[in-house]
Amino acid sequence: MAEAPVAHRLFALCALLKLLTQGVEATVEGAFSNSWALPIQPPPKVVDFSERLLGNFLENNYGNAFGVILGVGNGRRALELLETWPHGVLFLVDPYIHLRRGYERPENLQDDAHQRQYEDLRNYLYDAPGLQGRYSFAREFSFAVPHAWREKQWGPDPRFVLLDANPSYGATRTDLLAWWPMLAEGGMMAGTNYSTLGDGSVVGVRRAVDEFAVQQGLQLFITNDPQEPAWILLKEGGNR
Repeated sequence: MAEAPVAHRLFALCALLKLLTQGVEATVEGAFSNSWALPIQPPPKVVDFSERLLGNFLENNYGNAFGVILGVGNGRRALELLETWPHGVLFLVDPYIHLRRGYERPENLQDDAHQRQYEDLRNYLYDAPGLQGRYSFAREFSFAVPHAWREKQWGPDPRFVLLDANPSYGATRTDLLAWWPMLAEGGMMAGTNYSTLGDGSVVGVRRAVDEFAVQQGLQLFITNDPQEPAWILLKEGGNR
């Protein structure tokens, strides 16, 4: 007969613990949803030019200024900018080595192919008329260059930085965090691979850029290219 009250008490205790657990879960869920939620990002605004006319925009708005390309490769974009931004001086940042992890893309050549690519571009630029003094190679990992730039006083802060290197989410976010403080006030940061392809391990540019724009309170712009637009962020201050 004494077992019944004990059973009732155990049942009541279990019910109480269940209620407490549900309350804690609701409190934790509410705390995370309220404290960690990012503000809603406004949709990107489309500018009235394509990626290939980016250099014309830089010439008209910045003129004689320093720019940086992260991820040079075969030099196609570097050559386009040197032609369409005739008063710009470009720092070409690329280690030209094979990355063994985190960059599963055709552009990730083997070391010997990277070296040939670098030498071909270097020789072409050296022989091209009118380009001497308008470019400089930095064979370093992109995230390491800002510290060296400041330490060795390579020049004034760049007015333009183009991200065209490893398009994974982690690498893109690292470059954004490393180079945004280096960008001169009133400057422009832009990049390629603004795509929804992949899960972020291969092409994570869109996710990284969207998050960064929200965290910094920035309006995101994209070029009017229908398939793969370039993204653009503008830094406040300065004169354009």
